Amino acid sequence: MPHDQGPHVAIVGAGFSGLLTAIQLLRHCPAIRVSLIERRAAFGPGVAYDTGNPGHLLNVRLDNMSAFPDQPGHLADWLAEQPTWRAQDGFITRGMYGDYLRHLLDEARDGAAERLTLVRGEARSIEAEAAGWRIVVGDQVVTADAVILALGNLEPASPSGIDAAVLASSAYVDNPWRIDVERIGAARSILVIGSGLTMVDAVLTLRRTGRRFTALSRHGLLPRGHATVPPQPFSGEFSGGPAEVLGQVRDATRTHDWRAVFDRLRQNARILWRGWTPEQKRRFLRHLRPVWDVHRHRMSPGTAREIASLLASGELTVLAGKLTGAVLDGGTVEASWRPRHRRRPIRDRFDLVINCTGPLGVIQHSAEPVIRDLLAKGYGRPDPLGLGLEVDEAGRLTNAAGEPAAGLYAIGPMTRGAFWEMTAVPDLRGQARDLAATLTAGLAQSAPL
Repeated sequence: MPHDQGPHVAIVGAGFSGLLTAIQLLRHCPAIRVSLIERRAAFGPGVAYDTGNPGHLLNVRLDNMSAFPDQPGHLADWLAEQPTWRAQDGFITRGMYGDYLRHLLDEARDGAAERLTLVRGEARSIEAEAAGWRIVVGDQVVTADAVILALGNLEPASPSGIDAAVLASSAYVDNPWRIDVERIGAARSILVIGSGLTMVDAVLTLRRTGRRFTALSRHGLLPRGHATVPPQPFSGEFSGGPAEVLGQVRDATRTHDWRAVFDRLRQNARILWRGWTPEQKRRFLRHLRPVWDVHRHRMSPGTAREIASLLASGELTVLAGKLTGAVLDGGTVEASWRPRHRRRPIRDRFDLVINCTGPLGVIQHSAEPVIRDLLAKGYGRPDPLGLGLEVDEAGRLTNAAGEPAAGLYAIGPMTRGAFWEMTAVPDLRGQARDLAATLTAGLAQSAPL
């Protein structure tokens, strides 16, 4: 693509983060051109919101799901124009939110058709050039002044202890986002590895009369539920290291709804995270992250009621323990796990095993071609905590020499090492706005991207 048509930014990944960054760039810099690169067929909704299952509800109320921080009613206004939609306790389906994102993409294309290009294909390699960057996408080449990696969560991690024959069999689902419901067939006993929101989605997708689910995770903790009616806000402040903050949270929940306390804590999370030492961050990840996750990433009230019903009926059992092995035995999988705080393992048979452990935590092990390529070339490096890629405050990748990689940025979950909370819409929309502002400010000053 020629450079004389205006500055060009290539965004790898066209889910929420990539789409919103593109829209913010197009809105605030009339000279800029954007290419959105996406390997999936759908541009806009990404994996999380590309679902037609009515049981898959957002885990944030619609009044906090606007795509734009400065327009809190934007989603509600769009919903008011839709012929058929409904909310359950203030939560809409993820599929409806995906439609909202498609609408935003259509608006962007209508308003800036000559400046927005959709490129379908997998980004396989990236190369620095004198005038910017060169990205190989399938059999195409995209050149740009700046590149933003908006890849979302990494692929799921493979649990240890599972025999290679199981991994290669139809009795194992490695990625819960690609469950083939028809292929599951008559499976009656299902082991789900993990007990977070991904497990909840998988169970609600596959529940059938006579089917039983066992969810196994290290701590056996389920996501908590949102309140049916939003609680009164908590306005307190938090400071200090992880232990001090934990004490302050416990004190606050004696007089206020814990949800309001965690919502306030989340608003302070980025400042707290930046103030902690590397050792304090590691201590938080080692000891407090499971507690943070189940209180922070909640189920909608309706989903929480359904999961409670499945638990009460025995259709779902949640266990705390570590998987120690899984082997094929005829047409079933024999799995063994060691219960938490016990030494002797337990064994049971399952028709199917589903991996819901969440995204890969060690970026060096990622199978993403563009990530493997940029790490091999030294354009980026893992962050010290092993949460993703190391970036500076502006979102620029840190190269192998420890310097900012000019014109190479990341957004979303891969930047958690720097910002911690970068997974939900309220966090990502702000990051997209700020990153677009950084780029456009550089353009206005005729500075390198």
